[in-house]
Amino acid sequence: MKNLFAHRLLKIMFLVVTSMLLVNVVKAQQTCNAFVGNVCTEINAMYVKLDSTTRIAGVLGDTAAENTLLKFARDNGINYLIMYDLQGLVANSTRAAQLASLISRAKTQYGVQQVGAALAESQFADNIVAYNNSHAANERIDVLNVEREFWRSTTNRAAEFDATINVLNYFKNVGTANNLITEIYIGWITATEGARLGDAVDRVLVHYYRQNDTDIVNYGVERLQYLAGASRKVKVIPIFSNEGPETTDDAETYFMGNWLATNPNDKAFKSWLSGYNQLSGSWKNNIEVIGSNWFLYNHFPAIYAAKPNHITTNPASQTACAGQSRTFTVASSATTKTFCWLKNGKCLVDGGNISGARTAALTIANISTSDFANYAARVISYDTTNPTSFTSTAASLTATASCGTSGTNRALNKTVTASSFIAAGYEPAKVVDGNTTSTRWASAYSGSQWIQVDLGATTNVTRVKLTWDPAYAIDYQILISANGTNWTTLRSVTGNTSLVNDNTGLSGAGRYLRINGTTKALPAWGFSLYELEVY
Repeated sequence: MKNLFAHRLLKIMFLVVTSMLLVNVVKAQQTCNAFVGNVCTEINAMYVKLDSTTRIAGVLGDTAAENTLLKFARDNGINYLIMYDLQGLVANSTRAAQLASLISRAKTQYGVQQVGAALAESQFADNIVAYNNSHAANERIDVLNVEREFWRSTTNRAAEFDATINVLNYFKNVGTANNLITEIYIGWITATEGARLGDAVDRVLVHYYRQNDTDIVNYGVERLQYLAGASRKVKVIPIFSNEGPETTDDAETYFMGNWLATNPNDKAFKSWLSGYNQLSGSWKNNIEVIGSNWFLYNHFPAIYAAKPNHITTNPASQTACAGQSRTFTVASSATTKTFCWLKNGKCLVDGGNISGARTAALTIANISTSDFANYAARVISYDTTNPTSFTSTAASLTATASCGTSGTNRALNKTVTASSFIAAGYEPAKVVDGNTTSTRWASAYSGSQWIQVDLGATTNVTRVKLTWDPAYAIDYQILISANGTNWTTLRSVTGNTSLVNDNTGLSGAGRYLRINGTTKALPAWGFSLYELEVY
């Protein structure tokens, strides 16, 4: 009796471990918001000047200038634009319409995920809220950025700092009420100021305006230590500057325009982060580095304007059936380079059914409906003669018109019923919502259980694909019926050990299709299915 119990326990443990391992095979694709310095980050940002001055050409309302800026952002993986000249914005003005058009294109066509407004006074936050309330989601401002250089005060620095904190507090209240992020840009601060700033905003932008990237993190490293004195972990984004000798009084000392002529802008953050990772001290436990930023004032693209696009072959669009694999390729003439494959504008990470995300060839295995999307490659050249980043044209992966007798999932969004479901959030309809990774049906724990879909009309069925949770069926039957009462077995499956079952070569016709689970992989639980696809 004791040996029998031990045998059963070992079997259960084996099934649990096997299920956990299988989860890694079919887990959701992983993406990162931005890819800069050869790492995944939350933010890769740059400042934008909307209005022209005698020294700086603005972009707002100038279609050609806007397109140049947006293309540069896409080529360089910029996902956050911080915009100047939005103080006093009038919600329904011509200027607001121009801004809405620019933001919409940035977010829907060029991979931008956040847009910030650089502001100095409390009342300007109210203007942003009014603008947002009168515009669609993809036209809105996402971040309230405070720009008040209190450390430059020559009269009463303490009073100027207190005024800055008051603005931050107001922005924070507005942000909390209107789902807006708050941040501040800083130069030189004291320990007391750093702790208060860290507590006052969602994130802090710290300037590193240097001539090159040598030992760049140690340029005022104590500022990070001061911010770490806050009562919570502080999100930090270093700012680098590209301005050249023609645009500042002291460019040779502080700004990196000349350095960028032979170095990709990605390298600044790569060098900074490498130096930061070598720093020690418990203070780092209270700092979270979330990305990179460039202060450009629209001069940034001009540095690379004459540089040739080193991408020589763009990926080609392809079609596929569910369960198949496809590979996209890109070629670049650069000698030293880094790759980042993008899916619908976000950088992919190897894992699940994705491999080659950092190489010239991206492979998507075991294709499912969620993989049908647009794919492009960002290629970053480290060649001193052409230190640039370019993004290829996008290639589409679409469903083949005919996979077997039909490439259409006949079960998608159809009516589903089941013998049971365990709780709200695990209803039967989850198995036909097209989501194979995060929504699922889960049955009651006891006995055999079934789930069925009404295909809406008599359908010739040749293939049934099941994507299981670890609580999968070892033994089950695929049944079909014309009336939902009398059933015919299309296939009996025994000894299943996979979380994805692609049952091809079926032959039957009916309106109703049922999966009848009889043996559970996890005896203490029920049956759980992410997706039921019928072809």
